[in-house]
Amino acid sequence: MQSNFMDFEFGKLHYSTSISGHKNTIIFLHAFHSSAAASSKICNLLKDKFNLICLDFQGHGLSPHLDMNQYSHYYGFAGAAKVLIEFLNNLKNLKLENIILVGDSLGGNTMARALPHLKNIKGLVFIASIQAENKDIAFKIMFPEAPLDLMFKKDLNTQEIEKLAQAYACKELELMAVDITNTDPNFREHFPRNIESEEWVDEVKMLKNNPLPLLYILGKQDGFVNAVFYKKILLERGLAESQIKLLDQAGHVCHLDQPEICAQLISEFANKI
Repeated sequence: MQSNFMDFEFGKLHYSTSISGHKNTIIFLHAFHSSAAASSKICNLLKDKFNLICLDFQGHGLSPHLDMNQYSHYYGFAGAAKVLIEFLNNLKNLKLENIILVGDSLGGNTMARALPHLKNIKGLVFIASIQAENKDIAFKIMFPEAPLDLMFKKDLNTQEIEKLAQAYACKELELMAVDITNTDPNFREHFPRNIESEEWVDEVKMLKNNPLPLLYILGKQDGFVNAVFYKKILLERGLAESQIKLLDQAGHVCHLDQPEICAQLISEFANKI
């Protein structure tokens, strides 16, 4: 994967690419506290079949932390969606036409909210991403004991980082801990504030208005999302069993825990659409 940076009004964003002239392109959008690096193993499995792009959202991975005096509004759903729209617009010179967006948690929320403004999207893969009509429903899909206090705590000690990493992943806990450590503490502090101040977007309605092929990948060991309960909700919304994959040995970052299975599922999804 080639490392790149793109200019935005608030500074630069990092992203990795593997562009080899394939028909289809997969763009990975990571979770809160994760990074493009979390997609390294799955990208190695997919690089011979797809063009690949992995974005580091603002305040994550190798992307710089933002100036809070000017750009704190970018640390929220609306800010992430705005970044994704601009990011994809700036990739037009690559002439990528058949794009499959793969969004883990925050990445899934971002692509759902940005969808009305995106072009050349062929399909959507949601990994542990809660689409909900309102905030109350979103939080009901999470476990009551999920460590949201740590997710939104600005400063974390070593033990708290380890506990948070265990809620995100079953394996690669050291990499998960590094990603949490590298995440801008201001993101943790400002994200819930921006959720409260922003108008909630009904992502369920947005997806119904954009009938693209969908695939959900959920992990039974997720420390945040009650995957079994969420699957029932997705079925009630009209998704088919074949559109929802529940992985036994995977947490919130499924492609970090089970890269081989996730690569196979994404490849099969791409071949069907």
